[in-house]
Amino acid sequence: MQTERERLHALYEIIRSIRDVESTPKIILEKALTLAARAVGAEQGCLVTFHKDNRVSQKFILTGGQGVQDQLKLWQELIGRGLIGLVHHGRRTIVIHDISTDPRWPRLDETPIQLSSGSAIGLPMEKDGNMYGVIMLIHHDLDHFEPALVSWLQAVVDVVTASVGNAVMMNAAPRDENRYKWLFEDAVVPIIITNLDGYIIDANRKACEFLRYTRAGLIGQPITAIHRMGTGPIGANRFGSLQEGKEIVFRTTAWPAEGDDMPVVVRARRLFFDDNDVIAWVEQDISAQMELEQLRQDLSAMVYHDLRGPLHTIYSSIVTLQRVLHREQNSIVTDLLDVGVRSTQQLSRLVESLLDIQRLEEGKAVLDPKPTSMHGVLAQAAQLVQPLIKESSQTLQLDLSDFLPLITCDSDMILRVIINLMENAVKYTPMGGTITLSAQPEPDGVHIRVSDTGPGIPRHLLRQIFDKFSRVKYKDAPKGVGLGLAFCRLAVEAHGGQIWVESELEQGSSFIFTLPTRKEAVSAAS
Repeated sequence: MQTERERLHALYEIIRSIRDVESTPKIILEKALTLAARAVGAEQGCLVTFHKDNRVSQKFILTGGQGVQDQLKLWQELIGRGLIGLVHHGRRTIVIHDISTDPRWPRLDETPIQLSSGSAIGLPMEKDGNMYGVIMLIHHDLDHFEPALVSWLQAVVDVVTASVGNAVMMNAAPRDENRYKWLFEDAVVPIIITNLDGYIIDANRKACEFLRYTRAGLIGQPITAIHRMGTGPIGANRFGSLQEGKEIVFRTTAWPAEGDDMPVVVRARRLFFDDNDVIAWVEQDISAQMELEQLRQDLSAMVYHDLRGPLHTIYSSIVTLQRVLHREQNSIVTDLLDVGVRSTQQLSRLVESLLDIQRLEEGKAVLDPKPTSMHGVLAQAAQLVQPLIKESSQTLQLDLSDFLPLITCDSDMILRVIINLMENAVKYTPMGGTITLSAQPEPDGVHIRVSDTGPGIPRHLLRQIFDKFSRVKYKDAPKGVGLGLAFCRLAVEAHGGQIWVESELEQGSSFIFTLPTRKEAVSAAS
């Protein structure tokens, strides 16, 4: 081809030939390689396609009259470390003007079909960031692939690549449709698809069954007609987060077309789906879990309430015995009675804490908030825990400021917080250790600290230690159920305060909490 007109006519013939055949990638590639080689007079050529992980997918070889098996060694070298591999990884056209001297051309023994001289070209088949393959042609003349011919070949490759890309998409459509049907339509959970404005554009079979709607009845409705998003700024923020691309998870109530409302957990996320920017909503019915949770709470409350009566009777009986036997000279009897009183008080505080945990988790108010002198609460806590400290051969140190403000709080609840922290310190501190109780005023409240000289807490456990049933575990660690610190967190937060722990391994721990002086802190938190 010497003239521009001849080159354009050849390109037209290639385009027409590609469109005239059945549009599968295999036929397009074979036809394109044959026509391009014929147009430029190339004796040999190869077209290699690749998977997305860069593995070779298919090879189409022009033999030049030689057997395919005779050429496999040459082409394998060109793919692995020769011209084809360089074009594939570099994603750029490469022209070799003389294959006899260029180091990018492999030298192989016993390859009679390999030209001893000539030129070669490799062109990448790339479209929209997708690398489909490489076309390589060999001509017996040196410098055969001059710039005008390279430009023409690039146009051919662009046409072929576009045809291959379209064919790949068309052939993949049935597979994508089947995958869509399996993942969406036949999913075992209800899935609703909305646009970014929240209007339903699709719903799977399970969603229609769950909500008792037909698909046509759902499409076009706002998602807020199906379930609550939350009231006030909470709901608006959730939808705003979705539009920003964040995944959200929340509990709410779903409204089916018929029947009672249902509690659900909704997981929603913005997706690019079926060429549309949408939000996918996965609805999970939690009616059974809610019933079990309510049953557990009812049983727990019943057990806790039923324990209070017998415990009160035991405590009253032991206190009465102390009064009757107050002149008893046998120290063993009085010591046993003291132990019984303290143990019963400790068990009563545990039951009260469990009841408070349940009440506070349900968002119920602090029972008896009133202005309280923290000196009195701290002194009472120290007095109640002192016998336990003495039994453990430990030392109690007090560091209380003389100027502590009045705090509006439930004094019994805060007393149990301090006692829990002190008993926890005693439990984890070895014999001969020291427990320190300190309190200092703050501009808007009070700062209380309980420190010990125990083994400390690993850094990765510091955040979860206030969760229910969470305990620090190590060899010979004391037993417990992990509810004391959970109660402390809930009680302090219900009063508008904060609680945290500072600890270093082998250097002890300090549990610190703050309480505000503001009266409204209690009512707002509760």
